[in-house]
Amino acid sequence: MVALGLGVLFGCILSLFLPAVPPFFVLWLLLASVAFFSWRRCWFCVGLALYFLSWHWGLISHQRAVTALLQTPVTSLEGRITSIPRHYERSSQFELTVLQGPATGYKVQVHWFQPKEPLYAGQIWQLPVQLHALRDQASRDGFSAERQALVQQQLARASVRSDQPAVLLGNQPLLRQRAFTAMQQATDSLPSQSLLLALTLGERQFSISEWQGLRHAALGHLLAISGLHIGLVFGWCCYLLLPLRLLGLPPHWQHRAKLVLALAAATTYAWLAGFAIPTVRALLGLCLLVLYSWHWQRLSYHRFWLLLVALLLLIQPLWSLTPGFWLSVGAVGLIFIFLWRFPAQGAGWLAKLKRLVGFHLFLTLCMMPFTVLFFGGISLLALLSNLLFVPWCSLAAIPVLLATACLQAVQPAWAAWLWPWVDALFAPLLWWLNVAASNHELWWRLPELPWALLLVMSVSLLLLVLLRQRLMLLFATLSCLPAWYLLQQQPDWRLHLLDVGQGQAVLLQYRQHGILYDAGPAWGHGSATEQLVLPYLHQVGVRALHYLVLSHEHAEVLGHWPVLRQYYPTVQVVTDVPTAHAALPCSNMPQQFFNAELVVLQDWSSVGNEQQPSCALWLDVAGWRILLPGAMQPADEARLLQDYPGLQADIVLLGRYGRNQSASLDYLQQLQPKLVLSSHAHSERVARPAPRVTARLEALQIPLLSTSRQGTIQIAMGPDSVQIYSKRAHRVPFWLDSMQSEAVPAPVRR
Repeated sequence: MVALGLGVLFGCILSLFLPAVPPFFVLWLLLASVAFFSWRRCWFCVGLALYFLSWHWGLISHQRAVTALLQTPVTSLEGRITSIPRHYERSSQFELTVLQGPATGYKVQVHWFQPKEPLYAGQIWQLPVQLHALRDQASRDGFSAERQALVQQQLARASVRSDQPAVLLGNQPLLRQRAFTAMQQATDSLPSQSLLLALTLGERQFSISEWQGLRHAALGHLLAISGLHIGLVFGWCCYLLLPLRLLGLPPHWQHRAKLVLALAAATTYAWLAGFAIPTVRALLGLCLLVLYSWHWQRLSYHRFWLLLVALLLLIQPLWSLTPGFWLSVGAVGLIFIFLWRFPAQGAGWLAKLKRLVGFHLFLTLCMMPFTVLFFGGISLLALLSNLLFVPWCSLAAIPVLLATACLQAVQPAWAAWLWPWVDALFAPLLWWLNVAASNHELWWRLPELPWALLLVMSVSLLLLVLLRQRLMLLFATLSCLPAWYLLQQQPDWRLHLLDVGQGQAVLLQYRQHGILYDAGPAWGHGSATEQLVLPYLHQVGVRALHYLVLSHEHAEVLGHWPVLRQYYPTVQVVTDVPTAHAALPCSNMPQQFFNAELVVLQDWSSVGNEQQPSCALWLDVAGWRILLPGAMQPADEARLLQDYPGLQADIVLLGRYGRNQSASLDYLQQLQPKLVLSSHAHSERVARPAPRVTARLEALQIPLLSTSRQGTIQIAMGPDSVQIYSKRAHRVPFWLDSMQSEAVPAPVRR
């Protein structure tokens, strides 16, 4: 059993670093390998082959469905709404499970601008749609849209077309939708409504501030229904079912009845949470525990953990693509190690308090490498937050909340008296999250550390705790020296070109200070400013945003820029856009930002028969010259060369997303750039940059980096060289790009 589990785990880790998905005939080789190694009783190899068989079959099936959907002319989809729709000011989003065609059973993310009918989970629709491939964008907080799509069996994004009618085929809301509507109405006036909905129905509709508070306080796991919550319901039910012994049943029947009823309650809770992936993982682990407890059998900690991991990976191997899987199984493994290495001693309250503090200290220290790897930093409040609110929520807040939710289903009038008390129980947690959100210093951002270094640090920390020897203390200290060295070697200046789709946002960062050039695009229900740019600023450690430069008046660069003032109240907006109030004109922008030189190249760009103001910037940063051209047209580029005959730039951002007439040969020859950047959407039907622009760059041997291929681009500038980091080039698994390139049709060139 141990060898089989190790084989599955080794196969899972190995699959993350394969350069490409093997062809279909490999399935037959894997089947033959399973048969051969089973005959030879090489259980490690059996586990390895079983994992690759399950993994390969899942990927091939998903890839075929994506290809059938995206590379054929699909104009409408018939499907059932399976998620609770999220409604915005002018649009709605939901998950649609396809009911007909080659993609039957798979899901599509649907965005519907101004739907004419109320939307509920359970409705069946025939929708005229425009399909788009799913793709990662600017965020580096561990979330990946492409990996998440594989895990949740989502094939594409779809926008409902307004030029054709949508037909409602079935209008029977799901029971979970009714429960959500009732809960939402009952808690509508409560400040903690978002927390209550997250802990009862798994609907985490948090604001940006609440998400930031969860990260700074390291309490995201507390508000995501997972093993802690499913186990809590199971444990409380087992405790409440102790009076079963009064029925006079034989002890083994009492034990089994308690297990069945408690498991049924935990399953009901998982259903309320929509059988989200973390709840399904927790429920499978609980079923395994119940199975062994049913037969009065015990497993050692390491055997149970390996069996659990192998079971999860064989049922759904693609779960390994999400950080949540590794955080969950890592936390369970660390809990088992703590229980084995530090058995309970003493029965008094002081001994229990010491054990509680020691447990959270052990878990916090050992989980730090995971948070650095997946989220790029650590929370200074992690230990204190978990010491305060995990016991509080487990013993008081969550049990009362779930009891009130059950009462809401049978006696809403009685439950109405209890909801204010439930809100009062969650008031300390809500206050704590608000305080954490407003203090950026609580989140200590770390640089991109190699995963091998993080692995060594994790193992050394674990050995230090387990062995408690002076030699291990020395080893743990030495293993942290490379991380300390990397921290000291971080360059002061960085240029970030964010992948925000059809638009642009450029960040110039000096340590914890920044200048943002454009705020990304806006769309129907929101903007890249809120969903991508603002989280990215927090993640890369920008605590003081000094200037926001809006180059010209267009939705592709303005986004929802006022939201930045809510989180950076001292930011100075620099623009000539007339609708921007309390803004500094471009001509009055300071010429110095720390030791960088700023020059405003103001021009008036032609748009149709009108003239609109545009703000172009030339920067000298650590000896590197950067040109951000704003909305320059070809005529503006020619005039720029006349006005500044000696102008040169080492790094140039293409104006107007690299359309045909932009970046002329004269323009490029005078600037003599060493690197050209381009910001545009991956899903554009017209190739960007235009083939003529690309040909000119190739003729002059100028490298081109674009957000459509590289994703978010970071350029670290030193006195003698620059280091370029592309998010997509360093992401795991390595084979993900090959799958996406096969699934997405080539753009139309002109």
